[in-house]
Amino acid sequence: MMKGKLVWGLLTFLVFSVVSAGLSYGQTHSGVHPVPAVVKQVIKAFDNPEGAIFSWDGHYVFISNAAEIGADRAPSFAWTEGEGYISKLEVLPSGELKMVNPKLITGLTAPLGMGVIPVSTRKFPKGTIFACVGSAPLRDSMGNEIRERHRLQTKLLAFNEDGRIMGEISTGPGSIFEEITGSPIILINALGFDRNGNLYVADTEFGGGQFMPPFEGKGGIWMIPVGALDDLADGRRPMEKPMFVAIPGNPDGVEVSPIDGKVYVNTVGPVAGAPDPAGGGIYALTVDDFRSGRLPAPIDRDMGALDGLDFTAGGSMLNTQIRGDIPHRLYVNCPGKSGTTLEIQPSGSWADLTGPADEAVRHMHDGSHLVVIPELFARDSTPGDDEVTVLVLPPNFDAGCRM
Repeated sequence: MMKGKLVWGLLTFLVFSVVSAGLSYGQTHSGVHPVPAVVKQVIKAFDNPEGAIFSWDGHYVFISNAAEIGADRAPSFAWTEGEGYISKLEVLPSGELKMVNPKLITGLTAPLGMGVIPVSTRKFPKGTIFACVGSAPLRDSMGNEIRERHRLQTKLLAFNEDGRIMGEISTGPGSIFEEITGSPIILINALGFDRNGNLYVADTEFGGGQFMPPFEGKGGIWMIPVGALDDLADGRRPMEKPMFVAIPGNPDGVEVSPIDGKVYVNTVGPVAGAPDPAGGGIYALTVDDFRSGRLPAPIDRDMGALDGLDFTAGGSMLNTQIRGDIPHRLYVNCPGKSGTTLEIQPSGSWADLTGPADEAVRHMHDGSHLVVIPELFARDSTPGDDEVTVLVLPPNFDAGCRM
């Protein structure tokens, strides 16, 4: 089922080093979670899938097809302007996914992470899906690097389950986000909501140097108060402004814990040789941290290069690892504990992951969890055959944290 392994590269190169306090990767995270996952399904139907999200009721899964340009059209990693799209799949009673509409929304640039708002606002009904769209690094369909600043159009695109566009929030040049930090959001990568509807979104920062003049870039995590969403989508200044916390090391995955309500953010910098003091780490922030602009110390570190982040219902955190010189995998962080590797059964090609990105986790009626993992397959030149892997975590998965 798997094509040949591709070395997942971001921008132009990989740097194979571990930034740790004298400890190697293997010494710091050598454990294995006691309860394995089982492969349910591998679907080969996508174009560099990067993000997955379940609908509010769990009946559907949406996949963002990021359309990385591929080695046949460009010498280095980039998203292709206007070629991205979002797919819709049905969750069958068996737990397998069935394609409903492979191109529900088309004409997008770099659709990446997604989230579902848990409350209704004037403009956005509960269950509206928000997607990160428009990121750098960018090339046109001919492979030419884009230099014009105005073509960086990062935003949050909101749509319903039928693919109807409900609105958008600009995060690019000229937006309130640029006003606050001096830089637009350059690589709008992942987002999550808390139970009140406040939105948290990461700027991974890569790619600003391609523009003329270059964008400086301010990597970090934004909090957009729920009361600001409608105003921002309508082009009005909100009463409550977004708040920003700078994070070194290129923050990537974002999600809110169902247990402690903190906002968890991981870092991916080592995948491209970017400096990351946490060496692929995880931070946990409170609302007070956003109000003060203070970044707490990482809760875990030296994990490689982390991408997707999500939680089980019991609070076990799953992070995908994409650094090229160590196996691509999922880590499990039990509450308050260091990460261990998620064993995937059966072993072999089905269990191999190629650029596992922003996974989605759903608690099922029988107590198990479905985990949907887009595999980016960056630099792949054949769109339409990249993989999404579906795993099942058994009902005793969270209990494994007490073993």
